[in-house]
Amino acid sequence: MNLSTSRPRQALKFVGLFALVGLAASLSLLPAAPAEAAGFYLPGRGVRPLGRAGAFVASGQGNLNSLWYNPANLTLTDGMQLTVDVGLIDLSADFARAPRTDENGEEFSYGKVSNEAWPQASPQVLIGGPTGVEGLSWAAGFYAPYMSGVTYPENGPQRYTMVSNTGSLLAFFHAALAYEVGDAFRIGAGVQNAIASFRLVSVTSGYTGLHGRPEDRDLDILSKVEMSDYFIPTGNLGLWVKLGQNFEAAMSVQGPVTVDDADARLTVRMPTSPEFDNARLSNNSISAKMKIPPVLRVGLRFVTEPLDVELAAVWEGWSSFDEIGASPNDVEVDGVPGIGSIPVGPLSIPQNGRDTYSLRLGGDYRLNPDLSLRAGLGFETGAIPDEYYSVFLPESDKYSLAAGLTWAFSEWELDFGVAYYHYADKRITNSKVRQINPTDTDQKLATIVGNGEYSARYLVVGLGVNYAFGQ
Repeated sequence: MNLSTSRPRQALKFVGLFALVGLAASLSLLPAAPAEAAGFYLPGRGVRPLGRAGAFVASGQGNLNSLWYNPANLTLTDGMQLTVDVGLIDLSADFARAPRTDENGEEFSYGKVSNEAWPQASPQVLIGGPTGVEGLSWAAGFYAPYMSGVTYPENGPQRYTMVSNTGSLLAFFHAALAYEVGDAFRIGAGVQNAIASFRLVSVTSGYTGLHGRPEDRDLDILSKVEMSDYFIPTGNLGLWVKLGQNFEAAMSVQGPVTVDDADARLTVRMPTSPEFDNARLSNNSISAKMKIPPVLRVGLRFVTEPLDVELAAVWEGWSSFDEIGASPNDVEVDGVPGIGSIPVGPLSIPQNGRDTYSLRLGGDYRLNPDLSLRAGLGFETGAIPDEYYSVFLPESDKYSLAAGLTWAFSEWELDFGVAYYHYADKRITNSKVRQINPTDTDQKLATIVGNGEYSARYLVVGLGVNYAFGQ
């Protein structure tokens, strides 16, 4: 079937936007995953802090999990230690899209879809000890934030915002030093290199208004974006002070993470509609960048043997997450009758993120020298306004409840932790989330796809072992 010169210009120009759709969906992994940033990963990374709901800023003296939460607490004066643990993260998420009525009065109803992805494992290996200089300790490690990917039906009503982001990875290599001045002040700093590899599958529509309907499946384009960056330097800094016999305070800052791939890969499956028979992309390379913002943590701890309790507050600067952008690298749509090629320009999707705030209350109780119990609870505000909420990034207010224990014997300690995260259910009626269609500049063709009912729950179970060398 031959196309007119006006129809291919409309029907094919949108193909380049598929790069952006993929990038947008891939961000849901960051989660999907870094373990302290709202929107991308869960509070409470590390099995021992998990059992305290992430209240581990002023606590954690001499524990290697402080590498992430507050490097000032890496005072390992008793000898070298090794920590190996893993968390298993399971996400239960549902979306029931609201019915819609088109301009002709025809009503469309949709079934409920659920996340079909398997639980995801998140490991860490940490090691550290004294340097030989009085008061100075070191630590290093490799860890992945607590996050879980999603998989939804390829033909489901959510397909225009997300199909799958499984197979993605965000992890950190981290080294730090901590210095203790007497028993009243500690300072620590770390350098990190993050590695990121994101895989995103999503759908956009090739509807031009000339025939068919906006959500006809023979006009769907399935795309996969693969984006990676293996050199992302950043760092963290922490302080700890003793306020009195029973009170301690601490603060830490985590630097931003910027993922920049000048050669991300885009794979496209064209629509089955005959008007796309001759369409093809001249290149599958795009330039993409995304930024995970900085994190500020403060904590106040009360200690009286055998009990300690910490109240931590966390700010994360997600208001900087205002859009997702990508620039095709000399990408053109070829095979357009009467035209030849159509260049694809820069792309953008608004997100309008907002800063998030959280409170986390957690503590330990030592039953005896060999057994400690812990528990915690937390609350965190959501990063995404209702108007831009979708299965791409289900990020509502969340409540967490956690528990754990440590059993010590000889040079070993075994940690167990479990946490349940309840995301506030959403019923969206004012969505601005539409299909991606660059030919639809006045928003008359692309349907709104974000209205409906959302629910999400996380369950995280972790098991770890700590070994003290020579003790």
